[in-house]
Amino acid sequence: MNTKELLMSLITKMGYRPELDDDGDINFCFQMKQVYVLTTDDDTKYVSVLLPKVYAIEEGQEAMILGICNKMSREMRVVKTFIDETMKYVSCSYEFFYNEEDELEHQLECALNVCAVLRSFFKRELNSLTEE
Repeated sequence: MNTKELLMSLITKMGYRPELDDDGDINFCFQMKQVYVLTTDDDTKYVSVLLPKVYAIEEGQEAMILGICNKMSREMRVVKTFIDETMKYVSCSYEFFYNEEDELEHQLECALNVCAVLRSFFKRELNSLTEE
């Protein structure tokens, strides 16, 4: 079983309804947010859990938001927080390698738990800068 098939099975086992999009990425609804799980084409044991559109950027906020993204990416080592290519939204990803199937299940659960709080961390950082 390749990584994508294994992930589809694990996500279903966790009680979610994963689907493959047109790009072959896995997506499903997790705590009222659409989450994407990306794998590599060469089936390297590498997984990226993407939480898109965590925050909509208002005009003129770009530099401040970029600073927050940089700070979060620096402080939370397995998490990348970034402005998407449209420069309109902040997105986050949790990326990891795994060796065994049991480890993949644990890592996926951890990734989803981290994704559940990323939005709160981002808003906390934003509030701390705007209150000053």
